[in-house]
Amino acid sequence: MSDHKHSMTGLWALDALDDAERAEVEQYLAENPEAAEEARTLRETAAHLGAAAGPATPPARAKADIMSAIKQTRQLPPLPHQEAAAPDTNSAESTSGNQDDDGADSRSSVRGSDPAGGTAPADAAAEAVGGEADLGTNVVPLAAYRRKQRSQRLLAAAAAVLLVATGVLTGVVMVQQNELDSTQEQLADSARYRQVVDGILASADATTATVPSESGGAVHLTYSASEGAMLLKSSGLPELPADRAYELWLISADGAEPAGLLTPEQAAGSEPKILQRSMEGVTHFGITVEPATGSEQPTTDPIVLSEL
Repeated sequence: MSDHKHSMTGLWALDALDDAERAEVEQYLAENPEAAEEARTLRETAAHLGAAAGPATPPARAKADIMSAIKQTRQLPPLPHQEAAAPDTNSAESTSGNQDDDGADSRSSVRGSDPAGGTAPADAAAEAVGGEADLGTNVVPLAAYRRKQRSQRLLAAAAAVLLVATGVLTGVVMVQQNELDSTQEQLADSARYRQVVDGILASADATTATVPSESGGAVHLTYSASEGAMLLKSSGLPELPADRAYELWLISADGAEPAGLLTPEQAAGSEPKILQRSMEGVTHFGITVEPATGSEQPTTDPIVLSEL
């Protein structure tokens, strides 16, 4: 029985139940917190879907479908009329001799015919009941019609659930695509890192150095001026506030030229920093602590300064 009630939670979420069914389902939900949470989620999803769909124009066939359903729906039978009052026998006998010519009319009056020639209510009710089989071959029993309506509501609920499932599947695919893009980006960075390292190590002026930081930690440099490439790996640099960052400088006779910021991951040493630019005339490398957006010129004393 609970399976039957649980299968109706989708209809409850779409407000597609009659009063008795709704009361039955709500009693079931009150006794089953897990089912109540599921039903609440379905109702919220249906509301979001309805809001996202916006107004819709009914299809052209809607009117024809409604008229067809009206033709196939059994109507309630007419209310029974009270039987016509029995005629006064004595009055009929006293007037029978004087109204022979009108006898037919009297008998007609007793049968229930009205002066206009129409059928009396009693005869109309009888004809309605007796002729019920002549209402047409397209009449559908009320129970069958209700079963059809319930099937349509179930299909609507299934369609809503399918739509939700499609949205969830789309979200999963998007997450997987993002993860794939991230993996491909990491592979590209790894390939670039290997290419820079190979170029530096193959050069005649390849140099490595470990430079301590005055604020703690150190910076490991691998560079080649002829290749115009430098690989920097930090270790133990203090973590900075969100509004500050480590900024790199290439220093020549013309002054200090900004060479980029270290990301939090690069400052923590979990990722290397790659510089690829001309180093012609560069004599020193330095790091200062600057605003998070960077500076055009150093605003603090360098915590790292190394001759190249």
